[in-house]
Amino acid sequence: MVFIFIAILVFSAQYFMHWQIWSVALISYVVAGILGRTAWGVFFSAFFSVFLVWSGMAFWQDIQNDQILSSRIATMLGIANTSEWLFVITGLLGGIVGSISAIAGYYVKRIFIKARPKTPISGR
Repeated sequence: MVFIFIAILVFSAQYFMHWQIWSVALISYVVAGILGRTAWGVFFSAFFSVFLVWSGMAFWQDIQNDQILSSRIATMLGIANTSEWLFVITGLLGGIVGSISAIAGYYVKRIFIKARPKTPISGR
């Protein structure tokens, strides 16, 4: 559920805020704070959803301009003449920002909500 909400909101926010990293951080923080159930779940959900959205959008925009900009940036960064690594790097950077802000949102929620005591019968 967290994965889908973050992916949809990040995808739609990119059209209005034009690749602002703060939109990714804010969306991940709020969604994880509201819907997050476990720390690892929010972390990986936010990472992979932002990774997929940013890599996909970078790939789509690269196709639009015939891969001119990505090949120049790859040459400038010293990456091999393949510009596909730029999509991975873009996705990793967005995924790291999204996952860190999501884990922060989850732990802020945990400050204000006490955990239920475990019952001896169910163990939950």
